[in-house]
Amino acid sequence: MSWPVLNWKELARLVAGIGDRVVGLHLERIVVPERPRFPSGYLKGEWVLRFSGRGGDAELLISVRPRHPGVALLPAKGPRAAPEGTRSAFDLALSKRLRGARLLALEALPRERTVVLWFASDSPEFARLGLALNLIPAVPEAILFGETPSAPYPVLARSRPKGSEQYIFPDGAKAPPSPEVRETLVDQPHSYAAVLETSLQAEAFSQRLVAAQRAQRELLSQARERIRQNETSVREGENEPDWQRYGDLLKATLGQPPPLEQRAGTWFRRLPDYFAEEEGIFAELPCDPKLSPQAQTEKFYQLARRKQRRISEARARLEDLRGLAARLEKSLEIAPPEGDWEALSRLEKTAGLQPEPTAAAGRGAPKKHKTAWLGRSFVSQDGWAIWVGRSKDENLELTFKHARGNDLWMHVRGRPGAHAVIPVQPGKSVPLETLLDAAALTVYYSGGEKWGKTEVDYTLKKHVKRIKDSTEASYTHNKTLIIEPDGARLKRLLASRPSEEGKEKERKGK
Repeated sequence: MSWPVLNWKELARLVAGIGDRVVGLHLERIVVPERPRFPSGYLKGEWVLRFSGRGGDAELLISVRPRHPGVALLPAKGPRAAPEGTRSAFDLALSKRLRGARLLALEALPRERTVVLWFASDSPEFARLGLALNLIPAVPEAILFGETPSAPYPVLARSRPKGSEQYIFPDGAKAPPSPEVRETLVDQPHSYAAVLETSLQAEAFSQRLVAAQRAQRELLSQARERIRQNETSVREGENEPDWQRYGDLLKATLGQPPPLEQRAGTWFRRLPDYFAEEEGIFAELPCDPKLSPQAQTEKFYQLARRKQRRISEARARLEDLRGLAARLEKSLEIAPPEGDWEALSRLEKTAGLQPEPTAAAGRGAPKKHKTAWLGRSFVSQDGWAIWVGRSKDENLELTFKHARGNDLWMHVRGRPGAHAVIPVQPGKSVPLETLLDAAALTVYYSGGEKWGKTEVDYTLKKHVKRIKDSTEASYTHNKTLIIEPDGARLKRLLASRPSEEGKEKERKGK
């Protein structure tokens, strides 16, 4: 629903009805109204004037948002003040000059989209104080001025940052002579407020839908990039030498291993290939001259296990990522119908946008901490998210594309390995159990299941810098945790990620 902008004739009709309800009351308070379904929680350029007096209470909504101007009498107690709403210089000036002042008159200027609220002045230099609302859609503005014996009047504050220091009433010379009046908008004092509320809900829905679809497109782009990375991992793994075969061949000769040979700076052992289809075939196995034949055999088997793990994990991730990409593509094809907040909420969830956990029922537009992380994600004992990167590419993406300045970043001290990030909401402190959970995951995904006591450094992400021309990172202002293996903690954390524990058991079983 588009914003219902009033012409000068409709505005005059509306103001005449509102004036009977508010003139004579005192301005009790000026608030930035809460708009819980909007992502910001409030709207800039919108205020509610709360009046009270012997004649009762009344609340007047004024909006000077571009393309969304208006003035409306709210039907009951209006929205509460937005906790997130910032007090602008204009807002503060209104409160200083007008709070407690009596509303003397409310008028719409002839043949103009301008409404003036006249307040009593406690200053001897002004007969009255005027709040002019210029409700032209392209450049709406609120102007506070003082009435003096002759115009132009000095401007005391204005909602737009720049403008003349003197105010002159517009003359209405260019207005259309007799525009059509939409009776349904202005026939009752509260009619326009109801239409504005409907329009605001549609606007909030549209904004959140656009944000959710944008986030989904970002996720889809990430998923496609991760698919490419994992396809590369599978390809590179499959192109590695057959380490298992190398180990079996060398193991068969441990009673009398062939001597080391060197060619072009490369050391190798030349021995019969027992697995070849033809006899007399020899294989040249690349060997480390510092390792004994037994140690080299074990090294080949370690490389074989790493190769198999790399391929199987990459294929598992590919399956998940391709499924996610397909769901995102399908979701982007069909948008939820306007007003279907439940469907929009599901869409926001798939896009990684969620309301604050403390939001009251019926409130809480989603707060986007950052683009959702597609890698390993866990939930700590305290309910905090923990993100873990395993490979070089994942670590770089997690640390420098997803983590924000005050998120907590972790790394095993003095060893290459996984990066872990705890997303931190403003004003929150990470509980100790969450720190220990994240440290345990950092060690586990760095291959440290059997390291015993291990030191894990942690710091704010803003203290982590990427080393120039390198894939490595340096960090400062760190603290250190010393943790020991804790099977129960690890089991709980792996179970917090759907199917993760099953995948790990399957991998170990192989």
